[in-house]
Amino acid sequence: MADYRIDCIHKPDRNSPHERITHAGGPKPDGQGRWQDTVPNIAAFIEAKTHRFYVQEGNTRVWVGVRTSRAGNKFIQTYANDKWADNLLAQQEC
Repeated sequence: MADYRIDCIHKPDRNSPHERITHAGGPKPDGQGRWQDTVPNIAAFIEAKTHRFYVQEGNTRVWVGVRTSRAGNKFIQTYANDKWADNLLAQQEC
């Protein structure tokens, strides 16, 4: 299982509360270039436990999990200190 850092996201309209993050990306674990993928693919990797994803905050890794909206859509969100948080929205644009 590889750990992938997320340091950028793509959201069609960053200011809209109704738009979802569609893609995320970051440095490859081996340090050779960058990766970028869709949220459905990232969610599938997390659920299959083939890869883990995180956001770096100082010296701390804040892990990313999968949630399901009321409409049944899966999305990714950070989880720290026993609560879901919006750390992904603070990342730069991919």
